[in-house]
Amino acid sequence: MSESKPSAPPLKPADWAKNLPRPAYKNLERVITSEDWFSVYKTHENTYTIYEDGQYEEAISYLVIGRKSALLLDAGNGIADIRSLCRELTDLPVAHALTHSHIDHVGSSYLFDDIAAFDDAHGFARRNAALGFFHEKAKNYIGHPVVVKPYPAYFDPNTYCIPPYRVTRWLKDGDRFDLGGRTLEVIHTPGHSPDSICFLDATARLLFLGDIFYTGSIYAWADDGANIDRMAASYEKVLARSSEYDTVMPSHNEPAIEKEMLEKAYAAFVEIKNGGGNPVVLSNGKKKYDYGRFAFVIG
Repeated sequence: MSESKPSAPPLKPADWAKNLPRPAYKNLERVITSEDWFSVYKTHENTYTIYEDGQYEEAISYLVIGRKSALLLDAGNGIADIRSLCRELTDLPVAHALTHSHIDHVGSSYLFDDIAAFDDAHGFARRNAALGFFHEKAKNYIGHPVVVKPYPAYFDPNTYCIPPYRVTRWLKDGDRFDLGGRTLEVIHTPGHSPDSICFLDATARLLFLGDIFYTGSIYAWADDGANIDRMAASYEKVLARSSEYDTVMPSHNEPAIEKEMLEKAYAAFVEIKNGGGNPVVLSNGKKKYDYGRFAFVIG
């Protein structure tokens, strides 16, 4: 990041931003902070939704706070300083964990000293941590119409990249984070990526999903290690534990979704795997199966 202040991007709404804010945010408690890039909401007791509503991916990170420490799930696109934002929201020590290592979730991971990620057998997470993402790829995530809010004063789009980050704890299925009176369990849920995981907070009855489900178009093609068979198995895995959570917390678009949406998504997957659905072929050759509040893009 640079101290130079670039020109603000155009504020004319892009097509994707015309219907923002999404209806799901209307009844949530907004929290005003000094960092305008993020829209922050208190969605549950000691749980903050950190929403990047100015960028096309509409990435969501979550700050989960216990009695003795806090855990930041994902770190957005790296356009603004999410670590400083966490310090505004809690005085407790903040560790960081990734639901997976795609570029729009690891943007500010390098700012943290204590980072956890799933150690997948494909080495996907280790490669992304070691290499980061160069400007040539990262630049696709900035600029109008991908961005519709002014950048922070310290952000320089000409040098934007995702630096490598040092993982201090490599996770496996079943690992736990004890935050003090609140424990998050790691559930390996590959399909969107090899290193995808969910975090089960049985105390608050929340399931943090990463990208295995969110409202909107869910990507499940093979270019980046995604696989619809593994995705379907991951749905079965989390649905088998549905008695332990009431609400699911996706990492894009809308937080706090009713858990019944997972059942509908799994039913859609079964239909697609059995040759059903009514796909539309996209310009990139992928097939989009639209189910109203969500869609699957498969190729």
